[in-house]
Amino acid sequence: MKPEKLLPMKDLEIFGVYKKGQFTIPEKEVDALRNGRMTDIIELADLKGKDLYIEKLPARLSIVRGEDGNPSLRIDPVYREPNTHPKLDENERQRLIRQELANIKKSYLDKDGNIQTEIIEYDPKTKQFLSYDPRAIKAPERVNQEELSPQQKKKYKEGETVELADGTEFQLSTSAPEGIRSNRTGLIVSVLLDGGLSYLLFTGISKLLGKKSSEQKAYNKGYLDAIKQAQTQFEARIAKNSNDKDAVKGLNRVNQEIFKILVDPSLPQTIKQNFELDKAKKLNSIDLAESKNPLSNQSEEQNGTGRRL
Repeated sequence: MKPEKLLPMKDLEIFGVYKKGQFTIPEKEVDALRNGRMTDIIELADLKGKDLYIEKLPARLSIVRGEDGNPSLRIDPVYREPNTHPKLDENERQRLIRQELANIKKSYLDKDGNIQTEIIEYDPKTKQFLSYDPRAIKAPERVNQEELSPQQKKKYKEGETVELADGTEFQLSTSAPEGIRSNRTGLIVSVLLDGGLSYLLFTGISKLLGKKSSEQKAYNKGYLDAIKQAQTQFEARIAKNSNDKDAVKGLNRVNQEIFKILVDPSLPQTIKQNFELDKAKKLNSIDLAESKNPLSNQSEEQNGTGRRL
């Protein structure tokens, strides 16, 4: 899909994020915008307006949609000191800053007199409080191949921790680089897009806040099954259309993760046998525009990313 259909290109051009047909920010930050997450801190420069000139402005960027459904660019600048929030008392504010809580849920009356909910969390990178409306959140259909119940989807939207049958825990976080936190280092999230299931692979996930839970490797049964399912889907898409660049990139990313499984000394050979890649598969999955080997995006994965597969 062309970026013009996903992003507010005029806004991006005004703030210098898109110039002369190219993005001026790293690809992983463009992916964050396309997938509804916040970027890392980006330095905007030479911002000009009426009676206004800003030489440099460090900020995190994200895409929001208005009531008309059209996307627009949101800019969250970096503050020198933590800011305030009108719906938080000082104790709540400090607990969020100290990361004793992941978020705080607040209720309010909308203009029609209906009770609505707002979720507030603290972003240590910009030193400000972020809030969102749970009604605007699309919950996953599955995580690691386990289908979420309506109650689990509701908890996810409201920023609560969701637990799967195998002990995997995860939580929506608008301030986390991946947009999600977990007690696992990796997750495969399935979301409904264009009438079908699409896979998101998250690696290097930030830890859960506000509770003590040991971080675990991603390689549980649900994750391994989901990896195989994603691989099968991409291979089918490429067989149907060899020019499907998104599928090629997706398969390449999945095969990078499988490569890590194959070289992990802690995993038994019985598990690794299910992921043996023949040479043709590995070569066909390489996106030559990005790299020529399955570890090319290692630095990106270490930073933690979630890319639509």
